[in-house]
Amino acid sequence: MLEALNIDAALGGKPVLHNASLRAQAGQLSVIVGPNGSGKTTLLRAITGDLAHTGTVRLNGQDTGKMPAWALAELRAVLPQASQLAFPFTVHEVVRLGLVGATALRPDAALLPTRALEQVGLSGYGGRYFQELSGGEQARAQLARVLLQVWQPVVDAVPRWLFLDEPVAALDIGHQLQVMTLARNFARAGGGVVAVMHDLNLTAMFADRITLMLDGQVLAQGGVRDVLTDATLSRAYGCNLHVSALPRANEAFILPQAAEIA
Repeated sequence: MLEALNIDAALGGKPVLHNASLRAQAGQLSVIVGPNGSGKTTLLRAITGDLAHTGTVRLNGQDTGKMPAWALAELRAVLPQASQLAFPFTVHEVVRLGLVGATALRPDAALLPTRALEQVGLSGYGGRYFQELSGGEQARAQLARVLLQVWQPVVDAVPRWLFLDEPVAALDIGHQLQVMTLARNFARAGGGVVAVMHDLNLTAMFADRITLMLDGQVLAQGGVRDVLTDATLSRAYGCNLHVSALPRANEAFILPQAAEIA
């Protein structure tokens, strides 16, 4: 389990998070949503240790603030919104950066970067230079790197975790579905996934649990149907929104009400 309790954090001296708490279970895809500036990415950065904060973060029962970097690298992988590279690495070299710890010691370790690229739809791209890829291709190559870092979702009965910050932002809809399916499959295999998302419809389709943020605080937290309601979403986004459920579970169209666009 992931427990982030009573998190306060500031950016540039300005308080951004206010007593925010989040819980996520291994075996589930947990999604953080909310309007721009609500603190989604800041909360994820605090949870992953990329931003100073007060409060406590425990992963699988361990206080992450007291864990060495190598132990955290074995337990979880983090995909930020953007990763800039100044040197002409090939795609294969970038993905190989995810080979750490137990993954690097596997007998088939040399084959895993290629398999990771296949997972994200970049078969045959290993020899190309990373800078030559489109923005969406670069994002998927970085996803292959973090997937490789925690290639086995569970090791010695201990779940591993993926933390993804807007993993589909630069992707077309086909690749969005591919990436979200990868995240869901990782969770179904016993790992934990926490993702920051903007797309409420994709969130409704794939999430097991949702944390909705507003003004640096958690406004609502729970299952899809508990959080994605007309009243809660309208309050969070400052406009009248209507959730139109589809027959299959966890699917919805989130649309402005007609009165707002007439």
